Amino acid sequence: MSPLRLTILIGVPLVIIGGATALFFLNPSEHSFFPKCALYVATGYSCPGCGSTRALFHLTHGNVLEAFRLNPGLIGLIALGLTDYVRYVLAVVRGNPFQTLFGRLKLLGLLLGVMLVYGIVRNLPWSPFINLAP
Repeated sequence: MSPLRLTILIGVPLVIIGGATALFFLNPSEHSFFPKCALYVATGYSCPGCGSTRALFHLTHGNVLEAFRLNPGLIGLIALGLTDYVRYVLAVVRGNPFQTLFGRLKLLGLLLGVMLVYGIVRNLPWSPFINLAP
C-alpha cells in the first residue's frame, strides 16, 4: 500500500475525530473565534453554507434534526462524503482504482445548482422560506 493511500485511510478519520471533538466542547454560538460568514457580514444575506458550524456542533451532540434545520445541505454533503470515503476504503482493500463521486461533472453541476437555488430561496422574505435561514 502506498504512503499516500495509508495517509488518507488514517488521516481523514483522525482529522474528523479531532474536529468533532473540538466542536463537541466549543459551542460556536458562545465563542467568538469561529469565523463569521463573509457574505453575511457584508450583505446580511445567508449563503448556502451559513449555519454549518452550528449544525456540526449539534451533530456532535446527536441533535440531527436541529443540524438539519440549520443547514440541510450540509447533511447531504456529509452523506456523500461518507459514501465516497467508504468507496475509497473498499477500492484500496480490493486493490481497485478509485474514482471519486466529486469528480463527476454531472454530480458537481447538480450540487452547484442546488446550492445556488438554496442560497437564493433561503433569503426570500416570505413565510415558508424564512424558516430556511439559520
